[in-house]
Amino acid sequence: MRILGKIIAFLILIILLIVLPVSILVYDIGRVIFDQTLVKGIVTDVATESDLIPAALSWFSFNRAEQRYGEGKIIAWEDEPDIIDLLSMVSDEGWQKIRVEVLPNEILAEWISAGVDGIYAWIDSDQQLPEVSFNLMSFKDRVSSVHGENAIQVVYDTLSPCTEGEVADYKTRLAGSLSGEEVPYNLCQFSGAFGEDQLNDYHNSLVLVVNQIPDKFMLTDDIPGLGIIKTQLLLVRLLMRLSPFLPVVLLVLILAFAVRSLGDLARWWGIPLVIDGLLLLGLALLYQTVLAAALALGPLRDVTPFFREEALTASTFLANEVFRPLFWQSIVIAGLGLVLILVGAFVRPNPTEPVDQSGEIAE
Repeated sequence: MRILGKIIAFLILIILLIVLPVSILVYDIGRVIFDQTLVKGIVTDVATESDLIPAALSWFSFNRAEQRYGEGKIIAWEDEPDIIDLLSMVSDEGWQKIRVEVLPNEILAEWISAGVDGIYAWIDSDQQLPEVSFNLMSFKDRVSSVHGENAIQVVYDTLSPCTEGEVADYKTRLAGSLSGEEVPYNLCQFSGAFGEDQLNDYHNSLVLVVNQIPDKFMLTDDIPGLGIIKTQLLLVRLLMRLSPFLPVVLLVLILAFAVRSLGDLARWWGIPLVIDGLLLLGLALLYQTVLAAALALGPLRDVTPFFREEALTASTFLANEVFRPLFWQSIVIAGLGLVLILVGAFVRPNPTEPVDQSGEIAE
């Protein structure tokens, strides 16, 4: 019976070696992602203090331009005739300036606050659909103001001065157009009256696009299956909160099946706790390197260097919050296991039968 108990305990121990570090990580992740205040602060800091948004805009515009010329075939974007090419010419520094002009920190912070508060209020409510809306009036007003003009100027400054051939091409198309027909400028900097009109055309086109945007945008109007997602989120939150209790249950089962002395406790509890504590300690020290390598070889493999750098910075910022307590958690777990091993080594059981001087049990 004792042999069977030890076999069962050994199988439980193998499970414990896997479950303990996983449960600690799951709990730490849940501690962050289900903390509304913490999440709002993290997302706001990433959006306002990093260049992730301009990096994403830079990568998106570059990627769209690549689609147009993939395999040597130009895709006809009827609703975006030249803007794709134009935006793809903007430098990384240019996108940083544009973000400051049209998406200042106060607008981003307002949107993030509305989104995070709406999602978390929905999770803990009886509503089937979340009420997440963004007020776009400030953004539209800013684009229509001098800030929008400044953003257009940034884009315009990326263009090279027009050659004589480009100017001649534009004049030829202009002369052949009907009265009142809009003739798009070549993607270069015109001079004189043409240049002023070109800038006005670009800004007016931007304002026309922005005016088509509603004053208030409901994020969740057209997202199906939100009721199921909410149920899953509640289940995940519950499991994350209960995850630390699973290793405790496994330790109690090992105690019941195999531990009969302090020496047994040292072997069956102490050794796995030390092993898992060291594993967690290694992860606490190396997670930034592991995370950067995993993202660079996976989701961020095909993005631009600027976006990769900013996405890695944002991911590391979030990971720091998750892994922040892991160092001390690993020290406590490994330290507890080491104490049990030392106690088992120095505290020996009293002999239950007399022994002779030769060390053999007396008859």
